[in-house]
Amino acid sequence: MKLRLYSIVIIAVLTLVLPAVFLRGTLPQQTATEIDGLSQFASMQGVSLGPVIWREGFDNASTWALSGSIPAILQVNNSLSLKIVFPSRTTAQAISIFHNVSLPLDQGPIVTLGLQVSGGISYGVRFWGVTASNKPFSAWHEGSTLQHRRGLGIFETVSANLVSESSIPNPTLSLAGARITRIALYLEAAPLVSGTFSMHVSNLRANSVLMTKASSNEVSGNFTVLVADLGPSIATQKLYQVFVGLDIKGSTDLSYVPYFTTGAKVAAQGYTYVTKVATTYELALLSPLQINSSPLFAGNVHSSSLVVSAKTGEISFFRLNSISIRFFSTQSPRSASLDPTTSRDLVFYFFVFLFIIPAAMVALVVKVFKDEH
Repeated sequence: MKLRLYSIVIIAVLTLVLPAVFLRGTLPQQTATEIDGLSQFASMQGVSLGPVIWREGFDNASTWALSGSIPAILQVNNSLSLKIVFPSRTTAQAISIFHNVSLPLDQGPIVTLGLQVSGGISYGVRFWGVTASNKPFSAWHEGSTLQHRRGLGIFETVSANLVSESSIPNPTLSLAGARITRIALYLEAAPLVSGTFSMHVSNLRANSVLMTKASSNEVSGNFTVLVADLGPSIATQKLYQVFVGLDIKGSTDLSYVPYFTTGAKVAAQGYTYVTKVATTYELALLSPLQINSSPLFAGNVHSSSLVVSAKTGEISFFRLNSISIRFFSTQSPRSASLDPTTSRDLVFYFFVFLFIIPAAMVALVVKVFKDEH
């Protein structure tokens, strides 16, 4: 009887396994495709801050306008101080101050603020401008690191690339003749947040940008950012990973973050890397899942770019050796549907699995016990 029971077990296992072996799943696995990011390489440039083109002197209170329904105290005397008492409310509250400027976008201005904001509230910086034909546009967008920043209660330095801030909400904006005409600083309190809060601004200026261009894949100098123009923008909806092989040298305290950008938007970001003692080579991994910041300097708004931004220190030499851009393969909609042949196979599978195999098992067991008795 034991021999027959073993036979039944073996037959049962084979009959259950064979349908799964021969009738496999019909949905294809998602794979990755890869392209060479250097196939349309255009140029390399090193970027650093240039001279100051505008600085706010904080010597005329009439040039600042306060906007909001909540009473506040604004003082301008070699610096700017804003003090406000937010009452307890069930809705969010905000107050803004505005200042007129004239900053040509074709100079690539970088605005830097030195400020301190009370803890417990948030703050932000926004810009507006006009085109060459005096058509107004907004130069800010939700999702920017300049919006809804948490007040820390300590002195901070905040920088904004006005070309990037203008280009993201206005992809077709022409920089020629366009300029930023207005800047706003705001404080905001979440619902049920109340108390006395303040903002102190001690520095507000704009710098031009200095660029060192190279037609090859390497550049030398003293830079805070390296930008490699990879050619026309690459669609990144299915972006998986970017691998970058590079050689880099710099100051002893150099640390840097690589970004892959499409236009002015960050599509993938790498970790923070430091230079090595034994070699200048680094293989960097960038991923869309790693995005938590954006570089101060971006690439061409009509191109895809690799941006290597110094977090500390300066870059003195950079060479781009390779860049592999990987995408999830695109599946056609019908790949998830069932064709008639597959449907017939599945019907046969369920018929065998649910009816024939159980019936055969019962028949075998009954026969074994009848023979024994």
